[in-house]
Parts: sequence; C-alpha cells; structure tokens
Amino acid sequence: MEQRRILIQLLDTISRKMIEVEPELTELDSKIGDGDCGIGIKTGFSEVLEKIPQWQEDSISDILKKTGMTLVSSIGGTSGAILGTGFMRMAMQAKDKIYLTMKDCADLLCAALKGMSERGENTQIGDKTMIDALAPAVEVFRRAAKTQLNLKQGLREAAVAAKKGSDSTIDMIAKKGRASYLGERSRGNRDAGSMAIYYMFEAARDFFGA
Repeated sequence: MEQRRILIQLLDTISRKMIEVEPELTELDSKIGDGDCGIGIKTGFSEVLEKIPQWQEDSISDILKKTGMTLVSSIGGTSGAILGTGFMRMAMQAKDKIYLTMKDCADLLCAALKGMSERGENTQIGDKTMIDALAPAVEVFRRAAKTQLNLKQGLREAAVAAKKGSDSTIDMIAKKGRASYLGERSRGNRDAGSMAIYYMFEAARDFFGA
C-alpha cells in the first residue's frame, strides 16, 4: 500500500483517539488552564476526520500540510497554533518525498518539535507543556532510527518516553500559558497538552501493532 494511504489511515486513527479522550483532557485542563484543551482538540481532529477522505490522492507533504491548516483554523488559540505548526513543519520536511524511511520519519518529528517549540515562544522541557512529552519521545525515536530499529520498535519506545514526559509535568511549576499565572499552585497537576501528545503516540503505536 502506498505510504500516503497509510498516512491517511494513521491520521484517521489518531483523530478518533483524540476525540475519544476529550473528557480526560478537558478535566485535566480545567484544573490549571482554561478547561478548553480537550474540547478544542476534539473539534480540530473532528474536522480532520471529516476532511481526510478528500485527501486520498494528495502527496504525503500535502496531507500533512492540510492537517496542520485544519487544526489551526478549527482549534484556534495557542493549542491549535502549536499543533498545527507541528504538522506543517512535518509537511515542509516531507516535501517531494513519496516514500519515508525510518530516518525520514525521525526527521519529520524533529522538524515538528522545533516548530512547536518556536511557536510556543521557545518552550523547553521543564515549562510544563506538551513539549515535555514530545521532546523525549522524539529523541527516543531519533535514536531508534539511528540504531536501525524498525518503526514498531521506535513507536513503542517513543510512546513510553512520551508518557514518562507527561508524568514529569505533575511535579512542575508551569512557566507558560494560563497555568503559569498559578505559580506554585500549578504543581501537582498534569499538563493536559502533554497527555494529548502521549495519546497521539499511543494511537500511532497501536495502529502499527507495536
């Protein structure tokens, strides 16, 4: 099967997962944020789910670009801008490619991480954001590609790293976003965005049967 068709199916799986976990993300965000993280993400990925049947003949790059644009326009706010930027940076990295190797996939994830960090005002590990889950997952996947592990192994390890990264946000003091206004009171609560990132990797892992 062509990789672009596989990408369509993967996005379908991820979208359905993000819709499914909306209540959990909403509950997490209601404790230290605006309470709209889950609802926004559900709205964004519902739009992706509705549109992807129209993208069957598009290139890998165009599929990723349209996913990013859809998330930006439908989620709105910081979450939409950051997630959308991640997909659009992957699209730029995938330009003209019709087949992605393990290294290519790692490069796409690295591009997404860089773009999302920049879009989030240079967000770093320790700021209590989705970057705390994404950065370690991307690093693990990059190492897996470098040591010639296969996609299933890479995604399995990346999902574990993303979950650990999300877990680490519980004891952090938020330095970005609305949660940062709470200062010390933000400690003891998981960042909702970091959990969203974990669920994306979990969905990808399960899709490939890792």
